[in-house]
Amino acid sequence: MLIGYILILISLAELVLGIFLISRYQRSQAKIWYGLFCIAIAIYVGGNGLGYLRNNLYIAERVGWVGGILTAIFILPFSFTFPLPRKRFSELWPLVIWPAIIFVPAILATNILLNNNGEISYRLGYSTLKGPYFWAMLGLFGVYWVWALINLFWRRSHSDGIHRWQLNSLLLGIVVSLVVSVTTDIIFPLVTKSTIGYVGSLFSAVWLGFTAYIILRK
Repeated sequence: MLIGYILILISLAELVLGIFLISRYQRSQAKIWYGLFCIAIAIYVGGNGLGYLRNNLYIAERVGWVGGILTAIFILPFSFTFPLPRKRFSELWPLVIWPAIIFVPAILATNILLNNNGEISYRLGYSTLKGPYFWAMLGLFGVYWVWALINLFWRRSHSDGIHRWQLNSLLLGIVVSLVVSVTTDIIFPLVTKSTIGYVGSLFSAVWLGFTAYIILRK
């Protein structure tokens, strides 16, 4: 139960951070996209928190996956705009809209991506039951994240000074946190009955605050 409350508090803090970035920096594409990314992380962490607050909660897994897929959807346009924009909003929105329209309702309202395993026990361990198009969703997740990382590494190689430092620190935080989250929240539940799904969510509190500081630093 305690871990559930901790995750919910982390989720609320990440939600506040996202709303702050969107409302405070309306002229900065990078900060707006990162604010949306923060909100996606908040949904992901909040879904896990709901799962640990109750022993069985089917919707928690769905909410967690919605947050996860939204992180991939929003990190890609961010990678085109940080530290300086290379594309306009009108060019980036199509990358966001079509996967959100397809995958979010499919996760929440159908079994084509995730099957209902009847009873999800977060505290006792849970596993992911794949729907017939599960790998398509995971493929999009992978493509968007890899594409975003390639963009950021490219920007790093063409930057210097404070921007290079920002990108070095940002990439370190993103890569480490991505590896932790994918391992604990995707790989383990696919191959075994996982009891450590909360690790990736807890880790997000540290690196999201760290990377937000990097982005906000002038």
